[in-house]
Amino acid sequence: MFTLSFTYGHALFHSLVVSFFFSSYLLTVLILMVSYSEALQIIMSEILTELPMERVPLVLSLGRRLAEGIVAEENIPALPNSAMDGYAVQWHDTSGASETDPLRLRVIGESSAGEPFHEVVGSGQAVRIMTGGILPKGADAVIEVESTEEEGEFVVVKREIGLGTAVRSPGEDIRAGEEIIPAGKRLEPGDIGILASLGITNVPVRVKPKVGIIATGNEVIDPHRKPEVGQIRNSGGPALFAACVQAGAEPIDLGIVGDDREELLDALETGLQYDILLTTGGVSAGRYDLVQHLLPELGVEIRFHKVNIRPGKPVLFGVLKEGDRKTLAFGLPGNPVSSLVTFLTFVVPILEKMLGGTYRPNSLQARSEETILKNDAKRHFLRGILSYKDGEPYVRRTGTQSSGAMSSMSRANCLILFEEEKNRIASGDLVEVYLLSSTS
Repeated sequence: MFTLSFTYGHALFHSLVVSFFFSSYLLTVLILMVSYSEALQIIMSEILTELPMERVPLVLSLGRRLAEGIVAEENIPALPNSAMDGYAVQWHDTSGASETDPLRLRVIGESSAGEPFHEVVGSGQAVRIMTGGILPKGADAVIEVESTEEEGEFVVVKREIGLGTAVRSPGEDIRAGEEIIPAGKRLEPGDIGILASLGITNVPVRVKPKVGIIATGNEVIDPHRKPEVGQIRNSGGPALFAACVQAGAEPIDLGIVGDDREELLDALETGLQYDILLTTGGVSAGRYDLVQHLLPELGVEIRFHKVNIRPGKPVLFGVLKEGDRKTLAFGLPGNPVSSLVTFLTFVVPILEKMLGGTYRPNSLQARSEETILKNDAKRHFLRGILSYKDGEPYVRRTGTQSSGAMSSMSRANCLILFEEEKNRIASGDLVEVYLLSSTS
């Protein structure tokens, strides 16, 4: 009787212990599993000091983020000049001129770009002027060459013009003291032209954040090798490397690491020396998914593990704090599409913030060309092809949405947002579309 009671009591105790730990596990999972919005908020809440400034040559500044606003020290144009080929005149001298009743002005010289006319234009006189030519003193308007006709030393004026016609005023383009490019802006070709026009040849930009990239898995091999049975070429790593360059970061390829605990610990420790660490694989629930277990051993505080999205549910995010510096660690899924989608949706926003910019998704509304269904409560990011018909945007899927189909990312120029609460997008419905950076 005693034996039976003890055995029953022991079994009951064991059951309660198992139940307690299982419940704790479920609670942990519930805490770490977050929605897309919550995940993005957690990531963006990790306030990072903006990266230091460096100066780079003008010709190398394209795509870099300005570290400080650019204030013009001079007017552009510096002097009044002509917006077209024609004649510089005093505008009141053209009063009453028409095709049927033209008037004549004496031509006393010429002003072309780089060779101004240095004398004063008086009443009844005109100076031949080329586009960009400095407006001579005394003149206050330009009549276009199409409304004139030369007759020896005179020009026949066939229409009346007003004060300032076809004249570019000093500072019309840029005024001295004006901030023309704000801090944080990503420099584009037009900005390079403005900087050159102001004589700025060394540009203050933010230092590029350094991003370490580790691909994990015994099955992953270098792209130059021919796969044996069960092996796959590393496509996720190179794709992330390229995405980092495109986002303005400096990627560091830390290679491929197999499912060996010590080897992976060493690689992770190296990667955690950079501003951001990206790993691919090792964050799911498999026997060899080691990344999620090893990061905490190295001091990384896990903020979330698993997000209610597809593709990319297993994504992990943690922070390593060492004094005043932080490393943000992203454990991205091993499937190449999942890793790239989670990079675009989670890593790009924090890179923008580190570089002094403000993250705003480049999105628009488009009409779906097809009916799309889903049977879960996840947020889906569907690879899509955006096109225009009669000026209106339409979108369709690239085809297969398998997280292993890298061709779907290659064909895509956008991501179609399929919200958590919806299970059907009908053909013709308006949907939110996130443009990929390759979209023009």
